[in-house]
Amino acid sequence: MSKEKYIGGIGYRLYKSYVRFVNEHIMYHKVYYLNRENVPALGEPCMIVSNHQNCANDPLNLLLGLENESHPFVIARGNVFSWHPLITKFFLWLGMLPAFRLNFDGAESLKKNAETIRISGGKMLEGNRLIMYPEGGHQDKHWLGEFSYGYTRMAFETAESDNFEHDIKILPCAHHYKDYFAVQSEVMIQFGTPISLEPYYELYKTKPRTAQREVNKLVRSQIESMMLDVRDLEHYDAIDWLRNSEFGYNWCKKDGLNTSYLPDKLKVDKLLVEKLSKLEDNELYDEMLDIKSREEAIGVTEVEYYSPMSWLQILLSIICLILLLPLWLVSLYPNIVHYNIHRPFMKTDKMFTNSWRFIIPVVVGVPFWFMLTVLLCGLLWGWWWQSIVLMLLSFYPLSVFAIKYWDYLCRVARNIKLLCCSKQVGEISRKRADLFDKLKKIIK
Repeated sequence: MSKEKYIGGIGYRLYKSYVRFVNEHIMYHKVYYLNRENVPALGEPCMIVSNHQNCANDPLNLLLGLENESHPFVIARGNVFSWHPLITKFFLWLGMLPAFRLNFDGAESLKKNAETIRISGGKMLEGNRLIMYPEGGHQDKHWLGEFSYGYTRMAFETAESDNFEHDIKILPCAHHYKDYFAVQSEVMIQFGTPISLEPYYELYKTKPRTAQREVNKLVRSQIESMMLDVRDLEHYDAIDWLRNSEFGYNWCKKDGLNTSYLPDKLKVDKLLVEKLSKLEDNELYDEMLDIKSREEAIGVTEVEYYSPMSWLQILLSIICLILLLPLWLVSLYPNIVHYNIHRPFMKTDKMFTNSWRFIIPVVVGVPFWFMLTVLLCGLLWGWWWQSIVLMLLSFYPLSVFAIKYWDYLCRVARNIKLLCCSKQVGEISRKRADLFDKLKKIIK
């Protein structure tokens, strides 16, 4: 099989390298790729199936987690391909293929899916990886939704179209985010064990639905085991608050687990959720939500509990912030556009936050501002090479500085508010301590 079938061109690889750098060093403080050795080799027909936690960031993280020369394809929501013909071409070049859904695109549009299935199957048989999300849409919590059998049908129909001559593998995968909405946070992408469809080919010929059901059971089981799946949605907000609290980080100090290391924190969180599933006292959940609402009203976060500032520290911090203010103002070009572009679009679905923060600005915005700056500097002052070198050298440090400065400014502001509300904070701290004492006796 010719490598040109599944390896991206030089332009695609350069562009992918740029996006990977920004994703792994600016968007996130740390990206963990676990068990990448489980990914079938380039050229082997493979479908990667994952939970869907954070809109467009999920497929992007998977794309970037594979070899730079590989050119995977992603099944994406069909309506984005109707924005503009140039955008459609760009999406297709990136490796996005449209999937039309009844609830979003109407019954008539479903006929177009046959072409997507045909193209996707052909890409897999050529040796490309195909990325799919069987939940059909992203969730807004750490839990796994119901799976559609569309992905198993596509995989088996692709094998059938090739007379079952190729062994198509399905690779389960899971995403886990430390914070869905923060910039410079952490994300973990874990690859499972590939599932070969070849042993199910004979069953599929006589009982296609049974074969799909058995494969789906294996895929879903692996994904559940690699992610945080909180099934108690009634108490989800309380559980989520508790696992991110001081108690959630410190209650399980055993087996050498380090909760500052995201993969270990996930293990601790999964164990905590399992313990809480046996909790019979619902009043404890009410206490958690009461403390959570009090903290939100004042603006206190776990950072302030771990490292509160004194008035002297606040004064010194304000002086430093004032001295660094000119540099921060410089760093806002063009970062103020990138990190605020999402706000007008957050009215309906908050899970689009980091997609609008990152996808649009990085994929389109940064190259545009780069070229515009070079063009203006070149035409006005003749600084062609100088502006290119300056933009390349300053892009990363100024981008990170813009984020860190704003985060620290917000932290100082919160500490000022906390010191002004010391009575309420003291009351909350006592309630937290009483709650954590109760939980320690119940959860061992």
